[in-house]
Amino acid sequence: MDGDDETSGPMIDEIYANGGGDDGDQRSRRAIMSGDQLDVEAYAALYSGRTKIMRLIFIADKMNNAATQLEALRMAYDEIKKGENTQLFREVVQKIDGRLGANYGMDTAWCDAVDRRAEQKKEKLENELNAYRVRFVFCFCPSILG
Repeated sequence: MDGDDETSGPMIDEIYANGGGDDGDQRSRRAIMSGDQLDVEAYAALYSGRTKIMRLIFIADKMNNAATQLEALRMAYDEIKKGENTQLFREVVQKIDGRLGANYGMDTAWCDAVDRRAEQKKEKLENELNAYRVRFVFCFCPSILG
């Protein structure tokens, strides 16, 4: 207890990508968070898909730094456009609230196209399901048909 105890300092100095193991290779380690600064891009690169989007939205909601919030929202917007979640897209556009310019506004044409494709896919799947139901009844339950 002579002052060189590791627990006397801050709980987390830095968070590193790639595990941060003691392999001696400092080139593969990139600081994601140091003090109050957060490298949003490095942090987001650790995730993909919906998890990445949800973490970016969480960062935007919890950070007090406006620049970090907008960076997280910009990245979330771009990531959502790679997928098909129009509800989440509308939520992010609302959070951006025009602060990132016209390129990050509501894209109703994209939303309509995605919703239309989803509806078509739903109808196709429902038709396939009904066809399988009819085959099942015909093959395994002929007494039902009369």
